[in-house]
Amino acid sequence: MTTELRNTVTRRCAAPHDHRKKRLVVSLEPGDVISFREERGRKTFSAPLARVYRQVLVWNVDALRALKKAGKR
Repeated sequence: MTTELRNTVTRRCAAPHDHRKKRLVVSLEPGDVISFREERGRKTFSAPLARVYRQVLVWNVDALRALKKAGKR
């Protein structure tokens, strides 16, 4: 069972994302917004959840097409 998002939920990733060993902090905010920032960083990057979802779909479809194309040769 899911509930509506009324409060901001913030979580830190388990593993660092780059050579500087900084982890990402991800926030789900009311209004269907997702925000990312580096741990101990000030700059935040936000986007609507629907837009992020569509972009992930595009990446996955492109990856499947590339696999199929490589398999045909």
